[in-house]
Formats: sequence, structure tokens, C-alpha cells
Amino acid sequence: MLSRRFLIAAMPCCLLARPSRAETGDSAEPVDGPDAQPRRWMMEDAYGNALTNEDFEGKYLLIYFGYTGCPDVCPTSLATISAVMDALGPLADQVTPIFVTVDPDHDTAKLMQEYLSYFDKRFVGLRGPRAYTDHMVQAFNARYEYNIPDPSHPERYSIDHTASIAFMDPQGRLIRRFPHGFAVEDMARRITATLEAKPAPAANPLDTGAPGAAQ
Repeated sequence: MLSRRFLIAAMPCCLLARPSRAETGDSAEPVDGPDAQPRRWMMEDAYGNALTNEDFEGKYLLIYFGYTGCPDVCPTSLATISAVMDALGPLADQVTPIFVTVDPDHDTAKLMQEYLSYFDKRFVGLRGPRAYTDHMVQAFNARYEYNIPDPSHPERYSIDHTASIAFMDPQGRLIRRFPHGFAVEDMARRITATLEAKPAPAANPLDTGAPGAAQ
């Protein structure tokens, strides 16, 4: 079985090859630039727990849309996210990596558990009925499309899908998208800068010893 280290090392080769029908371009949203609109959604995790965007309030998120049958773009992207989480060190506690399947009919909860544990046990896998999946895809201005070359064999399909990684703030707003192939070191550096630049909590003037505290 291929190791995660091998996947990371093989990324440059994979990126030079045709991206196995994954969408390497982005939506109309700019790669850079925050978005003031929070994303709202409801899905299930790989253990059957209902989750919404509110369950992740207060955490930064790295969100990736894909499917377990993706032959190379998804594996390299998930390996990238895992490597970024490692590179963040203690700051990684503030970030939750999320994988959202766009193939919920095939990607069962058990399959999601097994697939994501291979890359990094910190991943939260999300799946849901088609309507819920489509809602979340649209909320993130992402896209996906099934390709069935031979209608007589509908089980032989591939899926075009947005391949960028969405970096979200603790209020569920888009900070930026990292395009497919973005270097681990550069991604970790930009995320670190965001985490370290966040404002410190305001001091409570009622706390003893704080400026203006009542004596």
C-alpha cells in the first residue's frame, strides 16, 4: 500500500499529469480575499452524527470536496492538507480539516472512515443525502459533475469537481481558496500568519488587576 509520504513526494509528478477529471480551476470566487458571507450547511459525519456549520464555530476550517474513488487529485490534496496540519505544529489545534464527499451514494460512512484514516485521523468526513450535498456545494460556490462514458455501464464513472481547498474563519466565512497544487510550505505559512494575526480577546475591565478594574 502506498504511504502518505509517498503521495506527498509524488505530487509534482501527479500535477504534471492530466488531473483524472477533477476540476483544477476554481469557481467565480477569487482565490484571495475574504468573504463576509458565512456558509450555512447541515450534513452527517462518518459516524452518523448530524453536524451543521454551527458545530464548528470558533474553529478555522480547511474544506475539500471530492470522492473516495478519485484516483489521484483527491489523494494528493488530502495528503497536502495532512502535511499542512503537521507543519502548523501546536497551531493545528485551531484548525479542523474537513472532507466532503460529492458521491454520497457510493461513499458510505464506513468507507469514509477507512479512507480518511489512511490520510490523517484529524479529518472530519461529511456526507449526506443528495439535496444536502448539493446545498453545501452551492454554499461554497463549488461544483461537481458525473461523467459516464458508457451508459450501459453506469457504474463506470468519474466526477469532475472543484479541486481547491477552502480556508474558513471561525465564523464560517471564506478567508481564501488554495488552488490545487499549492505548496505545503506556502499554505502552512499563510495559515500560520492568519492564526497569529487574530486579535487577542479583549480584557474584562472587571477582572482584578486589569486596567480600569474596580478596586
